[in-house]
Amino acid sequence: MSWWKSIFGSGDKEVEGLKDETNEEVGGLNFKTALEAHIKWKIRLQGVIDGTGTEALDPRIVSVDNQCALGKWIYGTGSRDFGNNPEFKALIASHTHFHKCAGHTLELALDGKTAEAQLQIDGGEYAKASLSVSRQLMRLWRSIGI
Repeated sequence: MSWWKSIFGSGDKEVEGLKDETNEEVGGLNFKTALEAHIKWKIRLQGVIDGTGTEALDPRIVSVDNQCALGKWIYGTGSRDFGNNPEFKALIASHTHFHKCAGHTLELALDGKTAEAQLQIDGGEYAKASLSVSRQLMRLWRSIGI
């Protein structure tokens, strides 16, 4: 699907064979919307780092993986319908780690450690966790949606 390719690039082996007409909503989750929401975390955190953000973000809340739409789906319908799926289990682990990394990055930025926070965004543990969630979302979508 072209929206996956826009994230990973058309040369990525995992996007080979994806069809544009495949539904982006499967099992009660719009995978495109979930992917976009997690990508936006980088923008939100960057706003805190560079002082342009207007949101009041709390690291304790950001660190919790059941507050966002994806987390609510994971611990609700997703768990009920796909709890035994290995790709679903991998998504849970990636998503939990992502939120811990996002909370840590936010904490660094709020503590004035903006250079350290920027390193997290630019290729540190936050960046790796973000990519992992995106990949796990795609793998689950392929597993249950195609």
